[in-house]
Amino acid sequence: MKILKKETIKDNTMPDNLKNFDLDKIRANTINHDDYMHEKLQDSEYQKGWLKISIMDYIETGDYSEFFRALEQVIKARGTIKEFAEKTGIDRSNLTEILKCKTKSSPSISTIGKILKGLGYTLSVDDLKLA
Repeated sequence: MKILKKETIKDNTMPDNLKNFDLDKIRANTINHDDYMHEKLQDSEYQKGWLKISIMDYIETGDYSEFFRALEQVIKARGTIKEFAEKTGIDRSNLTEILKCKTKSSPSISTIGKILKGLGYTLSVDDLKLA
C-alpha cells in the first residue's frame, strides 16, 4: 500500500472532498490487516476455516501462496515460527522459505503433512463440490 504524504493530500490536484483528510487520524483509527488476522486467528475454529478457505482458493486458482500465507498466519497466532520449527523438527530457515513461497520447488507432501500435523490437522481427501 502506498502511503501518501500530507502535502500530497493538500495539493490542488486532489478532489475537494479529499483535500482536508487527516491521514494521521485515519491511520490511528484503522486496524492493520495483520493485527486483525492475528486477533481473529486466536479462535481455533476460525483457524481451521481459514486454512480450508485457502485450500479451496488453491484448488480454484492453482496458486498455493495463499495457503502457505494462511499456514504462516495460523502458526504465528499460536506462537513463533522458531517455536513451531523446533516442535515439528523442520529447519526454521526452510520453514520460513516454504511459508514465504521462496523455495526453488514445491514442498513435498511429507513436509506439508508435517506442518499440518504440527498444527493438529491432517491431510484428507474429499469430493469436489462442483458448481
